[in-house]
Amino acid sequence: MDSDQALAKANFRVGLLLCACAQFSVLTIAAMFLYPGGAKYHLAAEHYLFLQNFFSDLGATRTYSGKPNMLCASLFVLALSFLGMAMIVASPLWKAWRARVPAEAAQDSKAPFSVPRVTSWGIVAQVFAALSGICYLGVAVTPWNYFLDAHNNFVKGAFSLLLGLIVCLLLGQISERETTPYLIANCVYLILLAGYVYLLFAGPSLQTQNGLAVQVAAQKIITYISILNLAVQAVGRRRALLLH
Repeated sequence: MDSDQALAKANFRVGLLLCACAQFSVLTIAAMFLYPGGAKYHLAAEHYLFLQNFFSDLGATRTYSGKPNMLCASLFVLALSFLGMAMIVASPLWKAWRARVPAEAAQDSKAPFSVPRVTSWGIVAQVFAALSGICYLGVAVTPWNYFLDAHNNFVKGAFSLLLGLIVCLLLGQISERETTPYLIANCVYLILLAGYVYLLFAGPSLQTQNGLAVQVAAQKIITYISILNLAVQAVGRRRALLLH
């Protein structure tokens, strides 16, 4: 594959991820405004409660109070499905990395980096990205009010696999000595995501109102930070692959 083809594919994958991240944010926020109301501890609520309704409540066919929720559920399914498919299609973006070449060779070639090549952590990163995308698709098609166990397993799988992807990206960035902002962003995000994964598996119980509020708030924060970091890292990956 020549460099023009590689560039075109990288641009397509980055563009696809950016579109997926943007549409996810827009559609989920729109769904929150359109949500007819109802939460586990506030059945009579007439709108979406930021600290009492999970993202997954947007995808339920009916709310806790029994109101039909097909419009919000449709937006939720569309948002997550596009994101999941984009992560699968764009997963090859993460497998090729440049390594620093020796100083003598860099002087001779006037390029501090070797040509992009597939690395072991790059392959694993691609697998993590694709599997995480599959889990997001799983979340979309398993409304919790019908498939609670499967839905929760897909949620846990999506974030756990995303954690694996970020670890692999950090290994690649360290090997490339990539531009500091992208590396710092990933380090900060890794800490936040690791904390959320721990909270997801061992955090406060959903059987109390305060515990639910903590889990709901944490989920929203990490979800939108995940979307932002994914977009930033995609742009950073394209930039790194274009270095000569």
